[in-house]
Amino acid sequence: MGALFLKPLDDRMARLGCFYVRYVDDWVILAPTRWKLRKAIKAVNQEMAALLVVKHPDKTYIGRVARGFEFLGYWFSPQGLSVAGKTVARMVDKVRRLYERGVSDEGILSYLVRWQRWVLAGLFVGMWVGEDKGCDSWLRGFILDWCVTLR
Repeated sequence: MGALFLKPLDDRMARLGCFYVRYVDDWVILAPTRWKLRKAIKAVNQEMAALLVVKHPDKTYIGRVARGFEFLGYWFSPQGLSVAGKTVARMVDKVRRLYERGVSDEGILSYLVRWQRWVLAGLFVGMWVGEDKGCDSWLRGFILDWCVTLR
């Protein structure tokens, strides 16, 4: 449903000339200049208003790529791709809750193995895309100063 509901936003971003990627209702926009970023923010605000959707202020980040940003549980920065601190904290909390509910050691281990697979898959894809550009991170392939992540 999210893919269809936000299709107007996808179409609008395609016309702007910024790097835009979306997964369900989480997206990132990277712009090479402050001017293009402002244009993208205006377009997002217009599309969200037309769809009667309000952005969550705590889940919106606008800033320089050099400071890094979180997206889909990973931390993107000029130094490379890593697991976001919040993601690790959520995993620890989940293990604690499983333990408190009396889940067996095998059940907890099963969760940790699945979590590790997810982490490694994302890091592998990030490195693979980065290699394609001759970099250790896909983010280094972009000479971009500003980004906006919106959820």
